[in-house]
Amino acid sequence: MLVDLENVVGFRPKRRTLRSRMTALLDAAGPWHHAVAAYACIEDADDATASTLAALGVAPLRVTPGPDAAELALLAHARRMQADGCTRFTVCSGDHAFAVLGDADASTLEVLVWQGQPVAAGLAAAADHVHRLPRLGEGDIPVRPENTGNLGRLTQRRATSRSKRQPQLPWDGLVTGFATGIGIVLGARLGSLLWPGAAVDERRGPR
Repeated sequence: MLVDLENVVGFRPKRRTLRSRMTALLDAAGPWHHAVAAYACIEDADDATASTLAALGVAPLRVTPGPDAAELALLAHARRMQADGCTRFTVCSGDHAFAVLGDADASTLEVLVWQGQPVAAGLAAAADHVHRLPRLGEGDIPVRPENTGNLGRLTQRRATSRSKRQPQLPWDGLVTGFATGIGIVLGARLGSLLWPGAAVDERRGPR
């Protein structure tokens, strides 16, 4: 999966915008081997984009700002994947540069863009399919279905394991000991009433 970040997300997007739009693209792409997102960035910049992409499982590919820099970096990566036998590419971009990926024999090229986004005629002609997603508003945050259920099961498993590790209180032993203690106290009290002298001598002990 090749993502031209500035083409489908924007230039220096906010983290919330990047997270929501990338999540929608990843879900719409279906099963994918790996995902790479290319974008222009100054080397010494505090790159929050890279951290957000990495958290989503997308490899950040930073390039020096320049004409078609992101597209060229993604195409170079795609050629390496083709050499390794990859024949299916999902491109998140409307740029004409990616049309070359559809020229190879037995290759499949899917294009994933937003509704109303321009797609170059050459790319549309080379692609097997052009998929258009509904545009997201500022408040739209799609939830990835595979994360929703797993988190619940994971939480349940952790709670179960914690309950197994908790020591069981010996309630039977406590009740028995408590009853025995009461019996001893009552017996001693009764003995002191019946035999006062003996009780005093027992408490004080021999001199």
